[in-house]
Formats: sequence, structure tokens, C-alpha cells
Amino acid sequence: MKHLFIFIPVLAILLLAGCEQELPLPPNKAVPREVVYSELVANSFPEVRVGKSKPVGPGINTGFELVEDADVQLMDKGGQLLETLTYDKDSSNAMSVYRGKTKLDAGKNYKVQVIVPGLKTVTAMASIPPPFKVDLLDTVRTLLNGRPVLRFHLTVNPIQGVKQYVVMEALKQSVITDTTFSYRGVRYRKSEHDSLYQKVKDLPGCNPKKDSSFLNDYLRIPCYTQDENADNNQIGGLNENYNSILFTQSGKPLTTNFYINATALSSNPAEAIAPVGRVLVYIKSVSKEYYDFLLTYEKVKRNPGLNSLIQAIQLKSNTQGGLGIVGGSFQKVYYLYYDQL
Repeated sequence: MKHLFIFIPVLAILLLAGCEQELPLPPNKAVPREVVYSELVANSFPEVRVGKSKPVGPGINTGFELVEDADVQLMDKGGQLLETLTYDKDSSNAMSVYRGKTKLDAGKNYKVQVIVPGLKTVTAMASIPPPFKVDLLDTVRTLLNGRPVLRFHLTVNPIQGVKQYVVMEALKQSVITDTTFSYRGVRYRKSEHDSLYQKVKDLPGCNPKKDSSFLNDYLRIPCYTQDENADNNQIGGLNENYNSILFTQSGKPLTTNFYINATALSSNPAEAIAPVGRVLVYIKSVSKEYYDFLLTYEKVKRNPGLNSLIQAIQLKSNTQGGLGIVGGSFQKVYYLYYDQL
């Protein structure tokens, strides 16, 4: 789930966007609420992000407060405890991260319960879809409305009797490269012991090896579709870029073209367009509640204020007692390497 959306305090954006005149905000006595975000991915380990909302006010950073003392539990659909997740201090995330070691199964339902001292208990149910099949027919670099893109021509096969909610996304994951070497039976990193490396690199047994480590650092790549059946066509049309391309599939094969912006495929240090790393392309089948959240997220991202609080779009949520979303996902991932690592 680390590669997916960073949940942001959209409510603050809805209240503030569209104002042409600076007006003082009235005193806000709103009680902070617990915010939970999680994508439970089949064949992966659970990861739940927890934060605390803030009241909107002058000079207040609308980012979430970190929560390091939450009790985060993963349960089966009947409420039987499977695991209590462990807090993992990760400064790269805008919310506190709790991780577990229980491998999640496709086709199963899970319950997440989060208790933060002083706040209401938050619960949510998520259903992980069953396995599905994707046929990648071809890929080609081309132009789309004058933009350089990488096109994926693919078919998502249906599961009889199951309505599928299909999500297509792409990310660029950063990587660091280093050289490791041996000296007197101990393995060292060149970046940390360069002077030693220079002394022993030509000695027998040094055995230098190049090592790549992928980071928990991702750049979202803009995506496009020209398919009128995509639900994006109901949001902003077919000539805009999106975080996700979204389809509702019922019983028939879905054959479509999925485009990602090609400027992020390889790094360009001179222009700082994209970090050195690898490209991850995701084709997912997700739970209905998570799909609704992603769909409304695209709407909010396009026009958070709509110049009227009456028309403001509210993000979908399936949490009880707080804010946020807990979704289920079965995904296919394509790893693309354009940078020399």
C-alpha cells in the first residue's frame, strides 16, 4: 500500500478553495477525529496509516497529526483477532504507519479496528477480490495529443458472476545504488567506507559488487485513457491526466489502451523530471468501497471547491467512528527498467 494515495485533509481544501477575498475564519471548536487509510493487498502484508485531523483555522497546518500510540488490530470478518500491527516510524509518510506480518488472502474479508487514546474507536470492513487474469497484448511508445506516452494494450478478463472494479495506475520508485566489498571477512558499503575501499579494491577477496536498494519513495506518473467506457469520462473527459484510470466491468472482457506519461520513464538529472529508479504499472481489481473513494478523489482533485460549498464533493468513506477508507485489492504489477541501475 505504500505506493498508493497519500490521504490528504480534503475537507480543509473544500472549505478554503475558491475564495477570492481573504476573510478571517471564525473560531473553530471542532473535535479532532481519527483518520485511517489502508489498502489491503492480496498476497502482501497489512499496512494501516493512522492520523488525527485538525480543525481549520488561521495559521494551522492542515496536515494530519501523527499518532504513535494507536492500537491497530487486523481481524477476520467475524471479528476474531489475527494480529496487532506494529508502529513503524517512517518519516517519509504524512501519517503514522502500522505494519503486520499476516499474509493477506485473495477472496477474503477482513476487519480493521483502530483505537487512539481519547478518540472514538474506528472500525472498517474490506473485501479483497478474487484473483483475475490480465493479458498484456503489446506496449509501444507513441504520442497522445502531442504528449509522449507509453501505451499498454491489454485485456482484463472477467470473473463470471463477479462485478469487477478495475483500477490502472503507474508510479516511479526511487533507488539508490552502492558498491559492497569484503575485507577480512566483513562486508562493507563503499559509500560508508570509501577510503578503505580505495586501499583494498585490487586485493584478492575484495569481491566488489554493485547493489541496488529500492526506497519507500514514489513519484506518481500521470495516466490517460481514450476509452469512452472508462468512468474517468464522467469526471473530466478523455484529454486530461489522472492518478488512476477506472473501469466498472460486468461479465465481459475489457480490452483497452492505458497510457502513462513517458517523461517519467527515465531520469533526467539536468531537468530533474524523475528520480533514478524503476517504473511500476498496476492493474488492480478493488473492493467497491475503495473504488468509490478513488473515483471521488479524482473529482475532488479536479475541482475541490467548485466555487460553492453546496456543490462540494465529499470523499467516500467506509470507516465507522472516524474518517478514511480501508479497501481491498488484488493487483498485477509490471516492473519496467529504463534507468541504468
